Amino acid sequence: YEMVPVTGVQTCALPICQMLEAFMPRAGIEYSRSRNVDFGPKHRMNVSGLSPWVRVRVITEWELITEVLKHHTAAQASKFIDEVCWRTYWKGWLRLRPTVWDDYLAELAKDRSAMADSTRFQSVLAGDSGIDCMDAWSRELLDTGYLHNHARMWYASIWIHTLQLPWSLGADFFMRHLFDGDPAANTLSWRWVAGLHTLGKTYLATAANIQTYSNGRFFPQVPLATVPADVSQSSPAPPAVTLEPLEPLSESARVGLLLQEDDLSALDWLSERAEVVACAGFIPQQIYTQHHIVSAVFDFRYACMTDALASKGAVYTQLPEVVQWAHDHDLDVLLIAEPPIGLWTHLLPELTAALRREDIRLVVQSHWWDEHFYPHAQAGFFRFKKAIPAAIDQLTL
Repeated sequence: YEMVPVTGVQTCALPICQMLEAFMPRAGIEYSRSRNVDFGPKHRMNVSGLSPWVRVRVITEWELITEVLKHHTAAQASKFIDEVCWRTYWKGWLRLRPTVWDDYLAELAKDRSAMADSTRFQSVLAGDSGIDCMDAWSRELLDTGYLHNHARMWYASIWIHTLQLPWSLGADFFMRHLFDGDPAANTLSWRWVAGLHTLGKTYLATAANIQTYSNGRFFPQVPLATVPADVSQSSPAPPAVTLEPLEPLSESARVGLLLQEDDLSALDWLSERAEVVACAGFIPQQIYTQHHIVSAVFDFRYACMTDALASKGAVYTQLPEVVQWAHDHDLDVLLIAEPPIGLWTHLLPELTAALRREDIRLVVQSHWWDEHFYPHAQAGFFRFKKAIPAAIDQLTL
């Protein structure tokens, strides 16, 4: 199978299930051995290709791990399980340091203005940098909305350290086009490559590594940086905040459920917490437009949300539509899964205030998976992963 083409959004549950079933036998030792090789966009059998759906939780992290343990032991599938949990780690780390997102947006606005007339910057975006691997990856990103994880690291390293381009603009380029683009995973991965995530640690791509793990497809003919770029103008990571408990769900006369695109599985687990009288979905088109996220990404997530809701409710793209829907159903409480830090960060207070004016209370809930893992994202991943066995125990009870 190939990754989702931008020109043909794939949302049907059957192909996704087939992809999942086809990959699981290879998710153990075989995955561990071959996962770092980027064989090219026509040959993705060594990775699952499921990340766009995991991004919106059409397929959840806990479902992936439950499924892989049907085929392999936890030890055999440890690399795959780690990769699944990396996304949770990034989201938890940013949840504990929410100001990093706002700092990124401020730096992005400044860098965007400073580089507006840069032909070098524009040539890289267009796949015309003159570095064959960079241009191939740029075109692949634009054409498919996907890049292999190792290629993302190489790309970011060359962008930041060799081409000396602002890391924020590279993160933005990815965020605008990746079908699995996640504010936490994407932004923090670029910060990690730049040397901002873990002080003193940067990622410097080498021609030999690219040649080996691109299966010989690329060998950069230009000298790659051996010294990290100076990113001292970027904000360092702040200390972690303390997570406050979410507001409990009290007895209410009429409860509605609102899906948001970061967790489409919430239709199932939130419905277990209250008697829900009405369901709807909300994917804020204005926010996507503000962040210049391409329409194909928005359309994909909109279609996934429509599929998740099926006949249970409508999908709205404007905040006033959601408030009107809640008013029309005479709701007292509207349940929503807690959105990660990112596109919803400033929208959630706006939605809360708009509903309050209609005497409707917005109650934010979180899944046990996030409640379990987020507090462990205090430092690096290797400390975080010590919480994985307890999560596996919860899944296998």
